Amino acid sequence: MLSLPVFILLMVLSAGGLLLGAFYYLRPEKIVYRRIKEQHWETARQDDEFRRWLELEIASQINRARRIGMMLIVLEAIWMVLIFFAWQRGLGT
Repeated sequence: MLSLPVFILLMVLSAGGLLLGAFYYLRPEKIVYRRIKEQHWETARQDDEFRRWLELEIASQINRARRIGMMLIVLEAIWMVLIFFAWQRGLGT
């Protein structure tokens, strides 16, 4: 059903998605902090209320990135199993 080059390509793509999901799950702080602009940090230094809001928003975004990472890990693992079984089924026929 699947030729060997197609199987390898799909497995490599799924492994890349799995690694991306692991990065999102294990290091969500790096992803969230890169999204914050410098002007927001400067405003947070000057305004305590904005700083508290920014800290809560950062915590919320970190939790969201961690959930997305776990979802990517699970979905990519399922895809890898499905691809492997489709390839195995093609070898038997």
